[in-house]
Amino acid sequence: MTSLLNSLHNRFLLSLCTVLCLALLSQVLIARYQIMPILLKDEETFANTEIDRVERALGAELNHMRRVVEDWAYWDDTYDFVQGLLPQYVDSNLHEGILETLELKMMILLDANNEPYWVMGYDAQGEFASCPGIMPPCDWANASIAFLRRHIAHELGEATHTWLLGAPVLAMAGLSPIHERRQASPAGGWLAMVRPLSEPWIAQLRDTTGIELELNSVQAQEGSVQALERTSPTHMTASRLIPALPPGHAVRIDALLPRQLYQASLETFRFALYWTSGVLIATLLIVLWLLERMVLAPLRQFARYTQRLHQEMATPVMPESLAARRDEIGTLAREFRRLLKHQQQQSAQLLELTLHDPLTGVANRRLFDERFGEVLKRPGQHQRTAAMMIDIDHFKLYNDHYGHQAGDACLMALAQCMEQQLSNQGFLVARTGGEEFSVLLPDSSLDTALTHARQLLQAVNDLELPHEYSPTGSIVTVSIGVAAQQADLMTPGDIMRAADQAMYQAKSGGRNRVEAYRTSGQLSPIDR
Repeated sequence: MTSLLNSLHNRFLLSLCTVLCLALLSQVLIARYQIMPILLKDEETFANTEIDRVERALGAELNHMRRVVEDWAYWDDTYDFVQGLLPQYVDSNLHEGILETLELKMMILLDANNEPYWVMGYDAQGEFASCPGIMPPCDWANASIAFLRRHIAHELGEATHTWLLGAPVLAMAGLSPIHERRQASPAGGWLAMVRPLSEPWIAQLRDTTGIELELNSVQAQEGSVQALERTSPTHMTASRLIPALPPGHAVRIDALLPRQLYQASLETFRFALYWTSGVLIATLLIVLWLLERMVLAPLRQFARYTQRLHQEMATPVMPESLAARRDEIGTLAREFRRLLKHQQQQSAQLLELTLHDPLTGVANRRLFDERFGEVLKRPGQHQRTAAMMIDIDHFKLYNDHYGHQAGDACLMALAQCMEQQLSNQGFLVARTGGEEFSVLLPDSSLDTALTHARQLLQAVNDLELPHEYSPTGSIVTVSIGVAAQQADLMTPGDIMRAADQAMYQAKSGGRNRVEAYRTSGQLSPIDR
């Protein structure tokens, strides 16, 4: 810390940063204790207004329920029916289609003595029933009829009443006295309708109000009937309890509301804050501009370049603006580039020695095994990889007769032949033993690999390298085993062992030939 403060640049920078932080802190405190309370109060007002709209929409639906009940209750046919004068009323009006049309769950008609005259609706299992009184299968309506009797007993008078129901299901209920329109007469009974507040109905209410809302039945509770919860920076949830029947229940409105007003005001304040901060930062930047331009910027650029050397596979090019500088930083950059180039040359030579056979120049076993594993891990390589195992026939006799120098020349000639035959097609040729070679064939089926093996066998024969003491023939020949990835051959080791078995089958079958490893365990000979 002491060494940092010894720099005038650092101390001046620290002072300016301290002033900047104090200015920003004062603005944050003003926002926290003066601006934010005002914004939150406006947001609560907005939430109350939106909940009021939902409650008015519910009131409109209850008024619609009132009109529907009154239309049926003040209908002469309904009055005549509860008087026992219109039996055909049942067939024409009290059927399931009426409930579906009116979106009702239940319709109950009581006579003048408040006795159940007709019950129609759906039971708890959703089965429709329409029957006189509460005889089975309409006895499920006993609780509803008892509920209606209790409210009629409270001297409801001649008015139509509507309620929100919180139990047993969320619904709206309407109750109206049945009157005859043709002449003034006492009520002939009561008509009750229950309409469930189903999810489709709630979805329609969302469309009507344009508010993302939910309605739930809850237990009535003391205290505040309204709550506001800010669930995220962009949304809040406003809740309100509306009394419902039976007693002790309530319908809770949960509305998900956008915080647009709050966000707009907050963005305005942030804009002012950003401008103030920008002026302070600009002052700081102007003061430090010369030092930044001359020293800090090129040093950071050089540091980023060295970091890219560790992060990127390919060596990035040093920015020309660094190498072209005529000061100490430019000298450092040019020397670093020369050292990096020398190190890359040394690494390339070392990599060449570790991954390639020094005699033939083809890949060695290490590179072959690494490439094999990478190929099998690629997407889409399922059962699409093959391999060859190649062995020079009677190579020991060739070395004993012609000498090891001639043997090395033979190995180089065969390796060059294999490279010319296979490498230009994307296949990897490797020397994996003294006189043994392996070939990796990505994206190749067994049949494709066999075709390439036959062509390679013919190409080796076309070289016509003399082998006077070969029991197979007068020229150098090879035996080739081929295997491909399949259900029981899924790893490089499994595939190469299968190719090795096929190669030994080729040797035991007379050499100078190709054998394929099949799933059935039978090796298939391929003629020359």
